[in-house]
Amino acid sequence: MKYLSLLSPVLLPMGLILMSVSLSANAGGAMHCKQQVVNTGDTLTTVLDKCGSPSDIREYSLPATYLNSDGDRVFDPSKLPTEYQEWTYDFGPTRLMRRLYATDNKVTKIESLGYGH
Repeated sequence: MKYLSLLSPVLLPMGLILMSVSLSANAGGAMHCKQQVVNTGDTLTTVLDKCGSPSDIREYSLPATYLNSDGDRVFDPSKLPTEYQEWTYDFGPTRLMRRLYATDNKVTKIESLGYGH
């Protein structure tokens, strides 16, 4: 018992530091699949190579816009629309599902959902 009380002032702060580093690394947007890591900034082709096909894909595009001199948002016909994708991975009932958001085929956000099916 005496040794435990001497170590706890050292171990407790170290444990808290390690836990906060772990949480902040995950908050940055990473996903593990097939012993590989997918990060924000990766292309959807890289995600497909590392993780295979997602269980659900949603795609949509929005036209390019700009603010004119009056402060109104108007369409810019000279630019291509921005492409958006949402890929959902269901890893089964023992793991959390993950959703990837991508803009123009680059991952911009990775979020955890509930347990899979």
